[in-house]
Amino acid sequence: MLALLLTVVLTGIGCVLWFMREAMRNERLAVREKLAEAYQGQLALVQQHAGARWQNWLAQLDSPHPDASHFAKVVGQGLADAVICFDDDGRVVYPRAPLPSGEPPSTEGAALQAELRRLVNAGENEDAIQFVIKRFADVTSPAADAQGRPVAPNSELLALELMARSNDSRQAAIAARLRNRLMDYDSTALAPAQRTFLMRELMRLAPGQEFPTLAAEELAARYLEAHPAPAREELLRRTELRDLWSVATPSRRVLALIATPALGARLTEMIGEPPVPEGVRVAAVPPGEEAASDAMLITSSLGPRLPGWRLALSLDHRTLFDTAAEQRVARHLLIGSIVIAAMSALAILAGRGFGRQVQLARLKNDLVANVSHELKTPLTAMRALVDTLLEPGSLAEKPTREYLQLLATENARLSRLIDNFLTFSRLEREKFNFHFTPLRPESVAEAAVAAFGERARSPGCTFESHVEDSLPPIHGDSDALITALLNLLDNAWKYSGDQKRIILRAEARNGSVHFAVEDNGAGLSRRESQAIFDRFHQADNRLSRAAGGCGLGLSIVRSIVEAHRGSVHVTSKPGLGSTFTIEIPASAKALP
Repeated sequence: MLALLLTVVLTGIGCVLWFMREAMRNERLAVREKLAEAYQGQLALVQQHAGARWQNWLAQLDSPHPDASHFAKVVGQGLADAVICFDDDGRVVYPRAPLPSGEPPSTEGAALQAELRRLVNAGENEDAIQFVIKRFADVTSPAADAQGRPVAPNSELLALELMARSNDSRQAAIAARLRNRLMDYDSTALAPAQRTFLMRELMRLAPGQEFPTLAAEELAARYLEAHPAPAREELLRRTELRDLWSVATPSRRVLALIATPALGARLTEMIGEPPVPEGVRVAAVPPGEEAASDAMLITSSLGPRLPGWRLALSLDHRTLFDTAAEQRVARHLLIGSIVIAAMSALAILAGRGFGRQVQLARLKNDLVANVSHELKTPLTAMRALVDTLLEPGSLAEKPTREYLQLLATENARLSRLIDNFLTFSRLEREKFNFHFTPLRPESVAEAAVAAFGERARSPGCTFESHVEDSLPPIHGDSDALITALLNLLDNAWKYSGDQKRIILRAEARNGSVHFAVEDNGAGLSRRESQAIFDRFHQADNRLSRAAGGCGLGLSIVRSIVEAHRGSVHVTSKPGLGSTFTIEIPASAKALP
């Protein structure tokens, strides 16, 4: 039954918790939708502004005649990671080797190269270095080889290689001059491949040199290798290179290349205006990447020219969302908590009631069983004695008197049992009427001894009574107190061995009168001493069965003593006997 009750309660609480979770989730969704509606206009304004700035950025990339200088300008200003420049016919102008001009190759460049090779082959390195320093002092030297490539940069690189193993002071000057040639995108007709090769070699021979356009040159070269015929689309599209995007300007003369991080940063800069309210953040999200965040409210496309890219509006600190959502969620939490508390309280009350009913049923069964057993024992003995006396034939006087004495003993025992049951019943139903009057403690002790007298004189029993003189009067019910003392004396007699030693003491102490019953019985453990006054409790069932009793005597004693505003306790050790003490407050009124 308890398991069924627990299952029902836990199921109910689980349903309430599920309802609370769903209700809170729905409330949060509702708040999110309302906030999304409120910021939808703000997001549309940001989208419009971002589209306009995107077109302005493409316009900055464009040029009517893009060439190497335009490439360097765009990269230098950080407008793009690299660009591909086209002519009116859609052919790549830069970075790609220029087509032959049809003019005969320069003889000056071939002569300079031949002289420099002769000096190097002859081992005249110093003369070769001086030759390079003097003949290529002009940064804009037009001398070119048979393929139309300037011979000055390669010659200066050769001079640096000749000085690589020496600490020559001229090395820095030649390196600076070569760097100027490589960074001159206006007048130096260097092919992109030649330029990047020389840049890398110069960085190797002269550490510390930096070329802002080298990464852009290499990126453009990789792109052209992967896309020999680049598609010039005005829509932003992902290239075959990892995390690289391309987009053409409106004139389609320039194709911008930009990596995903740089593109995200540029788009974020574009959507940074107009300013959004405090606590609100708008970010650009690339295709295939989720803007996963509890604070993210709405997303929107960045426009038809940026397919796949989205605008994501989020709340930085969730202040607005939490403030609005918690107000609604708090109501559900309060209602759910009240329901759970009510269900728990009802379950506890029902469990306690059920437990009390089970306990009462168990006590009732114990009472019926104990009463049946205890009443049956004297009745059986009395029936046997009566049957013997009724048998035909005359009995001698002595056996007859013994049988009658036994009948009287069993009758007294039966009377005590019935008195205990009736007293217990009245105490439980609060129907026991106490008649409190001023009493002499000596009279109570004497009456209890008189009622116990027959057992006190039984074979093997030594009984002593020590009652102080001039005990202070007490206020109580004489019959009830005698019953309490008689129960203690009866227990001392029943639970002692064959050689019994029982002592009744009455003395004044600390403003109270103490009635103590001491025996030499089996004694009690500490645990048993704490439970001995409970109803139907018996310390040793085997001993109680042999001695008789149903576990009500000490419970009756405690009830009577508590009705007199007193207390009862036991001092005992296993094997050393027990001492039960009743404390009754002394009365301030003198006896009449």
